[in-house]
Amino acid sequence: MSTLAINQRITFSETINRNTLILVFFLSGFAGLIYESIWTQYLKLFLGHAAYAQTLVLIIFMGGMALGAWLASKYLHKFKNLFLAYAIVEAIVGIFALVFHNIYVTSTDFSYNIVMPFLGSSLQIEVFKWSLATLLILPQTILLGSTFPLMSAGFIHYFPEKKGHSLSILYFSNSFGAAIGVLVAGFYLVHTVGLPGTLLTAGLINFAVALISWITSKQFVDESIQSTHLDKQEVETHKTLKVLLIVAAITGAASFMYEVAWIRMLSMVLGSSVHSFELMLSAFILGLAIGGFWIRNKISKITNPIQWLGYIQIIMGILAALTIVFYNYTFDFMAFTMHALQRTEPGYIYFNLVSHAICLVIMLPATICAGMTLPLITYILLENGYNERSIGWVYSSNTIGSILGVVIAVQIVIPLFGLKNLIVIGSTIDILIGIIALALFKYKLKTKFVAFILSPLLLSFINFNELKMASGVYRSGTLPNSDLSNIIYHADGKTATVAVIKQRKEKNTRIYISTNGKTDASATISQDHPPTPDEDTMILTAAIPMAIKSNISSVAIVGIGSGISSHVFLSNPQIESVDTIEIEKEMVEGAKFFKNFNFRIFDDARSNIHIADARTFFFSNQKKYDVIMSEPSNPWVSGVASLYTTEFYSLIKKFIKEDGLFVQWLQIYEIDINLVFSAFRALGENFNDYIVYASNQGDLIIVSSPNKKIDINYIDIFNIDNIRSDLSRIKHSSIDDIIIHEITNKAILSKIINKTKTNPNSDYFPIIQQKSDKTRYFKSSAHAIFDLKLSHITKIKTNNKINIKNLNKENTFFIAQKISQTNKSNITLKNSIYNKEFFCKNNGLLDEWIKKTATSLYTSSWLNKKVALDHIEAHFKDSCPVEKVNNLKEYFTSIATNKYSDTIKQVEKFILLNNTIDLPMRVSYSYALAKLNYKEDAKREVSEINRKVKNNLIVTYIDALLD
Repeated sequence: MSTLAINQRITFSETINRNTLILVFFLSGFAGLIYESIWTQYLKLFLGHAAYAQTLVLIIFMGGMALGAWLASKYLHKFKNLFLAYAIVEAIVGIFALVFHNIYVTSTDFSYNIVMPFLGSSLQIEVFKWSLATLLILPQTILLGSTFPLMSAGFIHYFPEKKGHSLSILYFSNSFGAAIGVLVAGFYLVHTVGLPGTLLTAGLINFAVALISWITSKQFVDESIQSTHLDKQEVETHKTLKVLLIVAAITGAASFMYEVAWIRMLSMVLGSSVHSFELMLSAFILGLAIGGFWIRNKISKITNPIQWLGYIQIIMGILAALTIVFYNYTFDFMAFTMHALQRTEPGYIYFNLVSHAICLVIMLPATICAGMTLPLITYILLENGYNERSIGWVYSSNTIGSILGVVIAVQIVIPLFGLKNLIVIGSTIDILIGIIALALFKYKLKTKFVAFILSPLLLSFINFNELKMASGVYRSGTLPNSDLSNIIYHADGKTATVAVIKQRKEKNTRIYISTNGKTDASATISQDHPPTPDEDTMILTAAIPMAIKSNISSVAIVGIGSGISSHVFLSNPQIESVDTIEIEKEMVEGAKFFKNFNFRIFDDARSNIHIADARTFFFSNQKKYDVIMSEPSNPWVSGVASLYTTEFYSLIKKFIKEDGLFVQWLQIYEIDINLVFSAFRALGENFNDYIVYASNQGDLIIVSSPNKKIDINYIDIFNIDNIRSDLSRIKHSSIDDIIIHEITNKAILSKIINKTKTNPNSDYFPIIQQKSDKTRYFKSSAHAIFDLKLSHITKIKTNNKINIKNLNKENTFFIAQKISQTNKSNITLKNSIYNKEFFCKNNGLLDEWIKKTATSLYTSSWLNKKVALDHIEAHFKDSCPVEKVNNLKEYFTSIATNKYSDTIKQVEKFILLNNTIDLPMRVSYSYALAKLNYKEDAKREVSEINRKVKNNLIVTYIDALLD
């Protein structure tokens, strides 16, 4: 074989090995971002979602990465085969992935049950939690931090002719894998296999990477890396090394300031769901990848790389500052998108694509520049005679800088100066470090750049449109009218941006408080105008438990909202203390604008407001309460769904007294019935009993008892002056006005949920977190739950206690209104009989009357027997003396008196007389068959109904009775 052929064969073999390792590093990045995402979710469950907790989770992760990179650089010379060392590291990371979930569950359970109750103070508990969290992920993060130095050093060592290209392409492949990995994990893996399965998937990828790397490593000769070859001046001063490591650290800090700011800013455009966060993170990393890819072929041709680096820093700062200009327009584009798209599966895909596009427009220009800096800095050091160890130095310096950037951004800059000025400060830092780098190496700044240096300061005079930021455009698709709405409070808190808006509607004015554009509470300012639906909810979440349980002395409320619920609890003189736990300090400041509605929470000595994460607060204080109320934001908001998991319910009941109650708010708008059932399933696994109330057509209030069945002997709380005054605001004047809100209970719902085989929402299989973003987009509804209230089949015992004559006629609850309409409906029907003899002989008119009468009587069939029978008599008074009419009367009488044999008889007769049957009658017929134990006939009827009607809860309940 000729020498040329041999050389070609060697070159081809090297290309194969090189491309194989690039693919391997892509997969490593793919798995690495899965770990960052999933470990963060695990640790937040244990440490909480407070701002300092989020920051410290990142410190542990990034700190481990920095330490790993530094250790790799320190001991790099001891490895004979760098690719073999890399394979071993990847395999060990894979092993950690396989065992992490079991170790986490075992250690945290031990902590909750044994260690924390034993520790004496909140400080000791915090120190222990952080120590355990560090132990759980630090070893793996150290290993992950070593992978880039090992792989890059291997490339530089074995392929020395293309140092710059190798560094850039590796940075690109790893970052590109990470950008894809975060999307695959968030949108597919967690939904499909949960957190443990997602970790397992990443672990299997690590094993594949290790195997391929090990096989490839056999193609390379074992040899140690060479020592440095520095010129005399660099040996003496290490000026280049010192300056570039400082640049790497500072640009890392600035880049993470941008990331924090952009994520917070865009959460008000896209929504603050977990999927929105994944889209933002993917866009940020993709920019880094593109930067590395763009510079790969240019880096070795650059004659003055330090000058390039300086200009890239300046350009990056300018481009980052320009995002201030474009930010306001993203709201308009999202509004246009929401109007243009249909609420369908394809529409949801396009919504996410557009959301990602918005992230890319904001993030890509600056992050592409950021993606060039690390390869360029490392290349400069290698070209100046430093060996492969410099890769680890640069990587660890950049990571340490990133940590500092996050800490400074979240803990200092945002609370003091706001999001816009965080961008200004970050961009100023980038520009200054670029100028300083150029000056230190005696490069003159080109004249055309001078005018741009002041751009961040000039752009700082551009104001964000706070009204747009508070609009929630990602939900409604509309932007507020500045003529009718104005911001009276706006603050960028450590965890969220809080705004209070005053809005004029026709003759009344309302006040809203929002977090990241999501309205959390509202109230009508004028007492002369009807209250908002939120007021119904906030008042009743406090009033209902006080009407169920006497002798309440201690209350804890998770989430301040407007502060009205805490205010209503403090209306009760028996209550000795109300602890309100709020994660965001600025929410407390915003709630002060509701002072006319919530003054007791700020003025009453029994009120205590705590800025803390709920789990951390309860375990730190180890106090048991008569009532704990959870009134968070909507479950699609990142982190909130963890308050609806079986693990949370298991923990929270430890802090409820033996005869205490747990009260929780849950939306039924922008969510489907399956997700609601998932929350109920989790609750039912941990609480002995629960009752479901509805404050309006969009909100549920769930009252649960951890240890015993709830005894429903309602207390007349209207005897307490302050409570009566609070309830009068929502037109409630008697205990019947509260009883009417009871919808269903565990005994009924558990049968339906078991039949549907709905899985419980879990910390580790976060069904609600994963799916609620989509149901929000679809504007889904779980209103079907009201069918359980309005059916005679699933009616609850307390329906018999309602005295409809005592209901306040101004009570706006839709079921109370429905009763009022039912009382009047028979008059309307009688007036339609303008000529009784003609009417009774006209089959068309008669059939229409039968249909209307049946509809009217079904709306009252769930009430107590006397009321139902009175309604029947009222409807059939002076009616036609024909068989069809008598049959209908007997049918409804059989329902009211629970005479199931008569129901079967009258339904069969109805079919003979009318040659048809409506759905409610067929369902009643199926129920009667089931109650009389005619199971086969009942199953056949249920099967036929299910073929025509999907997801009917009453039918599912009957089906469950047949099991």
